Amino acid sequence: MPMDPRFNAFYLLTGVTFMGFASGFGVCLFNLDTVDACVNVANHWVDVFHAVGNHIIAWAFAVFHAAMTR
Repeated sequence: MPMDPRFNAFYLLTGVTFMGFASGFGVCLFNLDTVDACVNVANHWVDVFHAVGNHIIAWAFAVFHAAMTR
């Protein structure tokens, strides 16, 4: 049974996300001397996710408001 092509984008996004995290956290995976660098990378990604989440929430409110005014 062939795979549904709609899942290809999901798998691509999942793979890219995993590779991004792996490359960012690779600096501290096996070297305890670089824990500070790992914490800095983690804090950076938390800030990025907060910004993206806030943008998605603001976008959803704008779409809902636009739909309700029509």
